[in-house]
Amino acid sequence: MSAKKKILKSPAVQYALSLLLAGYIWLVYFTNRKIRVVHPDAEIYMRGEKNAIFAFWHGRMMMLPAYCPPKRRMHVLISMHRDGKLISQAIGHFGQKTVSGSTSKGGKEAVSEILTLLENGANISITPDGPRGPVQVAARGIAAVARFSGKVVLPVVFSATRAKRMRSWDKFMLALPFGKIFFYVGKPIAVPESCDEEEARLTIEVSMNALLAEADKRAGA
Repeated sequence: MSAKKKILKSPAVQYALSLLLAGYIWLVYFTNRKIRVVHPDAEIYMRGEKNAIFAFWHGRMMMLPAYCPPKRRMHVLISMHRDGKLISQAIGHFGQKTVSGSTSKGGKEAVSEILTLLENGANISITPDGPRGPVQVAARGIAAVARFSGKVVLPVVFSATRAKRMRSWDKFMLALPFGKIFFYVGKPIAVPESCDEEEARLTIEVSMNALLAEADKRAGA
């Protein structure tokens, strides 16, 4: 392992990077004008009166730690690779917790933990297209969690008037200061126990992409 990689893997360096990342998110949040568009049926969840499964695309995760319901702790499903550890530390500065796992590693354990958290009233955040994609294509995992738990899926997206799009697989949106940020929360999606998971998966995917298209249109993205 090179000296550079050893330094980057140092706990002290990882913590410092997480502070910088969290600080930048707060900087962008407070220097942008926020426009929030929340479906009437979703307001009860955004006020923290009920818990839900929050769904957001991998490439639009940056600003969402700063936009969370009060009263209930948010637990975010994050993969167990190196970048996941950094993200986990960064969202910790926003008071959020991590559930470690993904569809390819630690999946069964993560689902079990998620179902327990939902039963106990916590909120859960999941990127249905993470950690490997395809971009903005929902995996079945989120539909299964909704079906088993009886909790609704809440599509959440953001777009920004001042941003850079990265060349990563997820076309990550890096929001910049001094613009406008549009937060959209869609209609809650229930997944009955008798529902077909493929049908539910597609419903979630279509809803999220329609919401994102609307946010991008308003932001000129």
